[in-house]
Amino acid sequence: MLEFTSHKLLVFDVYGTLVDWESGIYNSLRTVFPEDTPREEVLEKYAAAELDLQMKDPSVAYSKILDLTWVQLNLDLASSTSPASDAERFGASIPTWQPFEDTVQALHRLKEHFALVVLSNVDNKSFEGTHELLKSQTLEARNSRYPTVTPDSPFSLILTAQQLNAYKPDLKVLETALQQVSSAPRFNLPHPSPPWAVEAREVLVVANSLLHDIEPANLHNLNSVWISRHEKNIIGTNPDLKERGAWKWRFETLGDLADAVDQEVKEKKRVAAALREL
Repeated sequence: MLEFTSHKLLVFDVYGTLVDWESGIYNSLRTVFPEDTPREEVLEKYAAAELDLQMKDPSVAYSKILDLTWVQLNLDLASSTSPASDAERFGASIPTWQPFEDTVQALHRLKEHFALVVLSNVDNKSFEGTHELLKSQTLEARNSRYPTVTPDSPFSLILTAQQLNAYKPDLKVLETALQQVSSAPRFNLPHPSPPWAVEAREVLVVANSLLHDIEPANLHNLNSVWISRHEKNIIGTNPDLKERGAWKWRFETLGDLADAVDQEVKEKKRVAAALREL
């Protein structure tokens, strides 16, 4: 029976899985659309425009993608009421998007058992702001099985679209990440690869987006965890992929995953203690 702890490394999507990006996007974009436009429609139109821009030029920083998406949506809606400064503010808003309430504690619990790696469709500067929200002064004393980039960070390695020059769901994003955590890293990063290596079978992808993360994991023959967030998220929840169920495990929240891991570790310790008494 496959166990969580048969893996050594968790690859995390950030926005949608750890951070409530849909609320951040919607709260900024709703003024662009007519007042009665449903939230789902706003987010679907945003997601389509974003993906198109990312695939056209993966070298464009994510903050600029947001800026350009704002402009494109204004053009599509024939709106002339939105100044350029609003598009720039939207592009700069990423660090203000808030983590889900269970995220920070769950991350720091999980780092006791795994190396945690960020694999995000974002630029370096934008993630710096988000990273600060995911660090914890009060939880940094928890033991980490692997070194982290700073004592108060849950992450052992941070990989962004800007570093990889590609956006998910392009398969080379996950492929490059796997290479980077192997015994032969592909290139130098601002944070050097940790002094350990893992095999692909020891990697577990943890994400909310079926399109951007779960399906690429499946195509790379990696196990995955779908953090479904009560199926309230819209972006990346492709109905066909949901029907196929390509994930190995599913939890509503990251906290639920941390609970399951803790329970597995506790049970393994109980069994080991019982065997010693035989």
